Amino acid sequence: MSGEALMAEAAKYSKNLLNFFWRQGVSYCEGEDLVQETYLRLWKYRGRYKTSAKLSTFLFLIARQVRIDALRRGANRGSREGKWGEERPASAEPPAPCAAEDVRWAVSRLSEPLREVVELAVFQDLPYAEVSEILGIPAGTVKSRMHNALEKLKEMFDER
Repeated sequence: MSGEALMAEAAKYSKNLLNFFWRQGVSYCEGEDLVQETYLRLWKYRGRYKTSAKLSTFLFLIARQVRIDALRRGANRGSREGKWGEERPASAEPPAPCAAEDVRWAVSRLSEPLREVVELAVFQDLPYAEVSEILGIPAGTVKSRMHNALEKLKEMFDER
């Protein structure tokens, strides 16, 4: 696959990547920057992509590394800009009863390893094998993290 064809195919994942970053606690504006950084790295490493592999797996692997690098640089300033430009501190109470907002609030309170698994497996609808490959962990670890994440989410909602 040519570099141009690869980038054209990858462009279909813009919204998914932006949601991935947003659910990791990155503001919308920073998320857009990280999506662009992901595409820049995809272009840089396009020679490493094997057409026999799923592009989504390769792309989210790059996106995860971009996120880790941003954290190392201190790009995440500890707040999240919401859809409407509101800032919510990490200790904010969940919003009024709206199921989608409640779920976002609860997932944002999970530890990074659990949040990554939920983001990739549930919100991005990737199979555990792909999540395993993206995160560089065994499939069994993905399953146990998912189980732990679901238990913690259940506890959060039971408390409410």
